[in-house]
Amino acid sequence: MKESIKRLYKIKNRLYIEAKYLATFGFNIGQAIKYEIDKTNKKITVVPTQNARKHVAKTTQKSGMSVPVIDIKAEEVKDFFSKQQKIEVEIQQGKIVFTVLESTLEATNVIDFEAAKSLKLIMQKKQYLVNLEEFGKVVNYQQIDLLDLLHAEKNDIQDSMSGQASLKIKEKAIRMMSLFSGCGSIDKAFIEENYNIIFANDRFVSRALRDNHIQTYRNNIGDHIIMRDVMEFTKEDIPEVDFLAAGIPCVDFSNLNVIKNFRDEESMQHPLVEQTLNIINWSKCKGFLIENVERFLTVKGGIMIKRFKERLNKFNIITRVIDATSLGSPQKRKRAFILGLQGADPNLDIPHLAQLTTVGDAFKNIEGKPQQDMYFTPTTKTLERMKHVPQGGNINSVPIELRSKKKKFSNFCQRLDLNGYAPTITHVQDEVFIHPLLNRYLTVRETARLFSLPDDFIFSGPLTSIFEMLKNCVDFKVSLFLARTIRKQLTPLLHS
Repeated sequence: MKESIKRLYKIKNRLYIEAKYLATFGFNIGQAIKYEIDKTNKKITVVPTQNARKHVAKTTQKSGMSVPVIDIKAEEVKDFFSKQQKIEVEIQQGKIVFTVLESTLEATNVIDFEAAKSLKLIMQKKQYLVNLEEFGKVVNYQQIDLLDLLHAEKNDIQDSMSGQASLKIKEKAIRMMSLFSGCGSIDKAFIEENYNIIFANDRFVSRALRDNHIQTYRNNIGDHIIMRDVMEFTKEDIPEVDFLAAGIPCVDFSNLNVIKNFRDEESMQHPLVEQTLNIINWSKCKGFLIENVERFLTVKGGIMIKRFKERLNKFNIITRVIDATSLGSPQKRKRAFILGLQGADPNLDIPHLAQLTTVGDAFKNIEGKPQQDMYFTPTTKTLERMKHVPQGGNINSVPIELRSKKKKFSNFCQRLDLNGYAPTITHVQDEVFIHPLLNRYLTVRETARLFSLPDDFIFSGPLTSIFEMLKNCVDFKVSLFLARTIRKQLTPLLHS
């Protein structure tokens, strides 16, 4: 046996190694282990120990052989790997060392939040130095595309800036259909990017939402949405469009759903997915976008992607998981996307540069804004819990006698950190998301800003419905990025 094994590490979103030979280096199944992160030298070291909460686990490979596996998913470890471009792993007797060879910061000039703090790059007035081509990538998710403006005729620019769409711009309108539209956090961005949404739908939800999401959509976007269950549609109901977007309900795919989850069912076909595939075919669209949780891409060995490729074989299809912070959002929110195009290779590459937006940045000048005065009143017990949670803390900071017997996970009772990103926002009341400085729940407007939604986006209905809508939103900066990126790829296909 070699004294050590050294190789490049295939970077994942955590520390993960599975191999039979781990046992010969002192990492047997059940062995207690600990890890240390050396940020100065950019290393993570894993060693055996006597007493620790983490242990070498067991996994069964396709061959049927059980082998040791080390799987560490701590946030600090995930954060470490997310910033690296190239890592070497060396397995020695009694030691595993991950060494950074090339970081994302060095390789692509990405400015991450922690690095920016240490370099004192976060200032009230944010400025960036970047060449024109790179800046064109940055503004990809904003309302004005600098590169488009530079190539537009002067009259076209004046007309579009004054709100009068020029003939050239009108010709580029893309006929679009939206399924499972919710309150419209995706559709609003696509309309701003000159898509013509001629058909949108969502169903009546008896619990929590009822029809409040439909009313919110109509008030902010348009009357083209109909309230009807997508499973009722036939081919005759579906108009022909250029593009289709669908945010298929994610509850059946989410790891948080332990009551009824698609992963536990025998069927390899999900009814909503199969009907969405039907509608894509019926619509004769040239492109489509599917949004869902990360798990959607991996459930049952990636069966969903297989179904898309089997039934939509005319499309070139890619997948991408996007963290909203990579596009300048104040909320760490990852969502999975599937993009398909006919006649072109799709692309969802993220710009190399994005503005850093903290919770504090998002909440600036928020007083007096619409729906800033709307929030839940905490119960006496919840208020007592809030008092014990520091910025960036969670239920683990609360005395045991005050903790919930049902909700013991660290994503419960979280107080936001003004100088950091917000965690993934679910239902503000159910999971108890706390204002950074005040002992209260987040308001409607504060939560909307964490999703980058503009202040003129107004929600309809009672608080429970509003926060149900918000937890299902796609971050608006992500939506803008998608709308603009797809338009640039789709337009040539429609005019060829």
